[in-house]
Amino acid sequence: MQPLEHLNLSKLNDHLVFHSDSQSEVRTKLGGILSEHDLTLGKGRVDTTLFQRKLNDISVMKLTYGAEVNIEASPFKGFSLVQTPLSGSFEVEIGGCRKTFGQGDVAVLSPQHHFCLHWQEGSEQLILKVPHHLMWRHFNGAPSRTANATTGFTSPAFKLDGSLNLIWHSLVQQAIDLPNGTGSLNNLWLAHFEQTIALFLLTHQTADAGKPEVSHYTPASNSAFKGNSAPLERMETYIRQRLCAPISLVDLALAAGLSPRSLNALCHKYYGVSPMVLLRNMRLDAVREKLQSCPGANVTRVALDHGFGHLGRFSAYYRERFGELPRDTTSNQFLPCM
Repeated sequence: MQPLEHLNLSKLNDHLVFHSDSQSEVRTKLGGILSEHDLTLGKGRVDTTLFQRKLNDISVMKLTYGAEVNIEASPFKGFSLVQTPLSGSFEVEIGGCRKTFGQGDVAVLSPQHHFCLHWQEGSEQLILKVPHHLMWRHFNGAPSRTANATTGFTSPAFKLDGSLNLIWHSLVQQAIDLPNGTGSLNNLWLAHFEQTIALFLLTHQTADAGKPEVSHYTPASNSAFKGNSAPLERMETYIRQRLCAPISLVDLALAAGLSPRSLNALCHKYYGVSPMVLLRNMRLDAVREKLQSCPGANVTRVALDHGFGHLGRFSAYYRERFGELPRDTTSNQFLPCM
């Protein structure tokens, strides 16, 4: 945990973007500002507030959801988010790897694939949105040649070394304290300041930024699973009986007879993914089985019948899991569906 007392965020309170207790409104508004995502509620009441201070290219935000939330988000297109929990903590799951960030940690997120986030109830975060084009001119000076060619970072999610947090906070404080509208500032200086922020992140990746804090998961052996399977079996049965119905993390926890946090830990231990990702994967598997057995089936109808309301994200999830688009699956089948 890093001290945050020296940060003065009061000027951000002059830049309220929205306040809402509507899950659908929150998803729509934040999707336009950050990234398209699906929002699933856990404990607590939705009481979402977003403050945003815009410079030329960089945005400084303060965000709280109120409730515990699970987020399935699309890849970031052309930007990274630098998130610091002011209270609470959050987890990020990308490519089967999970990392946890606590109060005061500085997390740099640049996912290029679909990913999941879990925010604790009552969490509040300070977020900077940093466009990648600010880093491109400096990319050749990056410390690692294994960096992603799009983002410049070696890892889609890493934590800034704690010894650098005070320097980072001072840069953020300067961004917050700049005059409103930035009209009185020289554009050349402001561009230089924003590039300084981007370059600081690019050149101060930790040595193990590319290594997951929690390695790739593999399902537990039958012997390890013994004695813990009943809650997971109840959850799987619940999912199979409701493949087309809206299901939240709370629903899965109630079906398993566990708290959401305990269920999340158990799923990660034995499946390597969160409960909501497991739900999505089971739905995708059911869709694939249907398309393979019925090549004449309408892909859109099959997707909707299995709980996928956003067809663009469905296709992306399907390709990520199976290496092909749904239409490719149907075209590879030759037997008629009786």
